[in-house]
Amino acid sequence: MRSVGILSQAWRKDKINELKEIAEKAGKLGFNEIWSGVDPNYIDGIKEIAEIAEKYGMYFFIDINPEILRGFGVTPSNLEIFKKLKIGGLRADYGFSIEDIIKMANNDLGLKIELNASIFPLDKLDYVVKKVKDIESLKASHDFYPIKYTALSLEDAIRKSKEFKERGIPVAAFIPTPREIEGRTTVEMLRGKNPGKSASILFNSGYIDRVIIGDPFPTEEELKEVKESKDYTKIRVLVYPGLTEEENKMFNIRFSDVRVKEYALALNQIIENGIKQRNIVKRFRGAVTVMNGRKDVVEVWIFKKEVEADPRFNVIGEVLPEDMDMLDYIGERIDVKLIPIGMK
Repeated sequence: MRSVGILSQAWRKDKINELKEIAEKAGKLGFNEIWSGVDPNYIDGIKEIAEIAEKYGMYFFIDINPEILRGFGVTPSNLEIFKKLKIGGLRADYGFSIEDIIKMANNDLGLKIELNASIFPLDKLDYVVKKVKDIESLKASHDFYPIKYTALSLEDAIRKSKEFKERGIPVAAFIPTPREIEGRTTVEMLRGKNPGKSASILFNSGYIDRVIIGDPFPTEEELKEVKESKDYTKIRVLVYPGLTEEENKMFNIRFSDVRVKEYALALNQIIENGIKQRNIVKRFRGAVTVMNGRKDVVEVWIFKKEVEADPRFNVIGEVLPEDMDMLDYIGERIDVKLIPIGMK
């Protein structure tokens, strides 16, 4: 199940009111998670964020390391204070032994334990899964890397995430906002991208279920875009003149039957189709086409490579240049919506 979250900074007394406001907005929009660093000397900040998370049914988890535990006066075998603070999960950032992690995961408080998906030794993963009483107590979340050129490649993030996902452990990754030159991101190539697109790229991988905005102060529009990406991937289309009423049916509906081919993406919807032959021209990368003569099914084909004209395909528009890269990231069984943005 996909979820979206925000990064909070419950330790920042100077910004707590702004952080609470953003948490409220995220909760109202249907965000599922809040992650935060914490300061054992500022409990009030934790309580205030936890209260908002509880109000909206959001999973609130915090970053911990051995020093943080000492600050709270607890050990891996005694985590009750976090339950009292209404925290839902603990992310074992660094410094814990494998046995410490197992002790924490086997707590009887209902606390989830998040493994660090970026650095956790994968050769120890099966051992942990075997020793943990309930696999549902485990989650995983990647690191974020605010310094430019220091984050993971998309391929490496997917490779690491796959190991957890295949064992039933849901994985989270962080995305940046384009306003932050050195924003908090798990994947390097997402720097500077629209956060909605970044979230879509990760969700389309099939191995990352949870996306968290790495900027602690996202705009409301950015929150909406990321929430939208949980439900479907958006591709904007420059529509050609002469679009017919039947062809216009292709837009603003959700295609759930998405198939990835060598030359194109195929989007299918079983609805009545009265499309007639029109605008039969050469297809190219980004060409948005619909098949004519298909009475009971709508087939939209978005081409990734240049091919010759075919009388069965009407060319009705082209993918917006800013969205062209999405053609390489769309995954199967991912809902897609085509958004018309005007005539070319």
